[in-house]
Amino acid sequence: MNAEDTRVKSLERARAKRDRTRRAIRRRRDQLDTLRAQVTILTEETKSPIERTVGDAPDPELALGVPSYSLAARMHRRHNTRGVNDREGLREPILQLYSKLTAQRFAAQHGVRVPQVIGRWPDPDTVEWESLPDRFVLKSNVGGGGVNVFPLVRNADGTYQDMLTGATTTRDEVVSKLWVKHQSRSQYFAEEFLTARGGGPESIPSDIKVFCFYGEPVYLEVRTGDWSRAKDVTSQARTFLADGTELFNVRALIDTGDQLREPADLDEVITVSAKLSKAIRRPLERLDFFETDDGLVFGEVTQNPGHLPALVPEWDRRLGEAYEEAYARLLTDLVAEGALHVEYGDADGPQDADGRQATASH
Repeated sequence: MNAEDTRVKSLERARAKRDRTRRAIRRRRDQLDTLRAQVTILTEETKSPIERTVGDAPDPELALGVPSYSLAARMHRRHNTRGVNDREGLREPILQLYSKLTAQRFAAQHGVRVPQVIGRWPDPDTVEWESLPDRFVLKSNVGGGGVNVFPLVRNADGTYQDMLTGATTTRDEVVSKLWVKHQSRSQYFAEEFLTARGGGPESIPSDIKVFCFYGEPVYLEVRTGDWSRAKDVTSQARTFLADGTELFNVRALIDTGDQLREPADLDEVITVSAKLSKAIRRPLERLDFFETDDGLVFGEVTQNPGHLPALVPEWDRRLGEAYEEAYARLLTDLVAEGALHVEYGDADGPQDADGRQATASH
């Protein structure tokens, strides 16, 4: 090797080392950014509601405070729970969508594709296992967090591979787990095994979770590993705005899913989410979808998004604003429809500022 070749090789090694160093620096900077965001989020979480929204205002009782998604979502959950409605003897329409089967029917009636249901049964013991294909998903119509969701692939020896946990299981074990969470309103059904777009026949698609504010999808996450039964699986997420802009360290307490794909059908996701959200007529809900080789498929409606997204302060405020604006749009529509008004009595009321009798049309 002559001197020129030696010099070239030396330059190549130097450039390779430089590139490795730059990548290491970028990774370290990303780690520091994540840690800063985590500290900021946790610091906010230690504050009381007054401290979070009002801060050091001279008179907290008069200060309107700043919007907060976290606090709005907690209030929304409190107002929209079965406990409150059951206690008061109410049946708010959105509660019908708590059932996965009813929510799927709702989506299908709006022209959105839903998974094909293969069979239905009243309790875990009546599931007709012999009638099911080699790949299917067994579910309860109630319950969240994947606790009652079993994507199963039959093995040659008659056992099953639980594709959420990666563990081998049996019919009896699945039935036993379903009975643990059984409720009086539980029903059980099997549906087609959806596969991820571009994945193999046993690949589970990532969840696309869209946070909607009365007809306006604002924020979405591509998530995986977010299952209560998969204790050894780490949740990962990528977050986006409705226009496709990716956000970083907005939810820094969840690992960034570097292997997760951005939504391929983002326009359809947003269009469908807006349609369903407007029809639900609530200031907040989350709609879940899957992207498959056969297109976009509806998952479920989450009325009170389970694990509240612990957001950095800027995005807690921005999504809090989205909630307040959605509430205002909903009230405006209800007023226009005559569904929200004050009812006056027939007796003479006080005079208005011009000295005329104050009246109101019914």
